[in-house]
Amino acid sequence: QLNNPKPPVVIEDPALLRWSYAKTQNVYPTFRPTPKTSFLGAVYAIGPILFWAFAFKYDRDRREKLIQEGKYERPFSMF
Repeated sequence: QLNNPKPPVVIEDPALLRWSYAKTQNVYPTFRPTPKTSFLGAVYAIGPILFWAFAFKYDRDRREKLIQEGKYERPFSMF
């Protein structure tokens, strides 16, 4: 096919077609859900949200305690 003086418009290579299908359409057969991957997925998805929620709550509670004790002067606020 490659040395034909009048080649067809498209030369289909079955190996190239299989490779392109495997790279684009067939993603999930290489992933196996296990307890480890489920745990890691939860840690990466929910972990940062919980971390920042606890960090902001701790900072807010600490600042509120200082305000009640009179040791913290609030910065300028528009409201």
